[in-house]
Amino acid sequence: MKLKLTFESKEQVKLPIHYNYILQGFIYNNLAKPFADFLHNKGYRYRNQIFKLITFSKIYGKKKIFKKSRKIVFGSSFHIYISAIDTSILQSIVLELMQKENLKLDKNIISLKSVEVIEEPITSNKTIVKTISPITIHESLNRKTIYYNPYQEKFYKLLEENLRKKIAVITGKENAEISIKSIEDVKYKKIVTYYKNNFVIEAWDGKFIIEAPPEVIKIALHVGVGARNSQGFGMIAIPEDRWKRE
Repeated sequence: MKLKLTFESKEQVKLPIHYNYILQGFIYNNLAKPFADFLHNKGYRYRNQIFKLITFSKIYGKKKIFKKSRKIVFGSSFHIYISAIDTSILQSIVLELMQKENLKLDKNIISLKSVEVIEEPITSNKTIVKTISPITIHESLNRKTIYYNPYQEKFYKLLEENLRKKIAVITGKENAEISIKSIEDVKYKKIVTYYKNNFVIEAWDGKFIIEAPPEVIKIALHVGVGARNSQGFGMIAIPEDRWKRE
């Protein structure tokens, strides 16, 4: 399930430019303790890997960026998208948000204005998707983190492997048929994020083609592609007019 959460504030909302950690903390802090403990301490295991199977977008809304002070300022209304394989987790988040009149996002006081369920019907085994938070994928070589980009074949190979593992966790079926490709003439935008102010994450925005059974594509839309989904990376959507306007 994918939700659009719209928030409002009496004042402008001021955040650091690199706000992923803040938004992640906001989501976990507004989740019932059993779910928060499960995601933080356990998650879903595939062999020696742990997946959270939850992801969220960047913040959408009118904004101004102040590079010198490394701040981003949003207007009094903004929204995010959040999705997870377990609808109970999303229901818990919404319930917590609705029960609190004043919510704290970093130093800002906000309130939940509306909740919308996003429907993305999949009827074909081939579809174009667009990032609504940038995709990151990497591997560790000689104790160094190597990030890959959409102009490298390894980028797509690792994305496919990563998604197959998520499918195995959710369905129990190994080796799902998945192909992720670039789109000709699409320019991909590199996004560099400082997570917790010191850990550098390289990620990419753009459109991609996924070829897979519809149920696999649907799962990708719910849990994200690539790595660090629960930190606000790899959320994708069907690029309807809704996403083009944003």
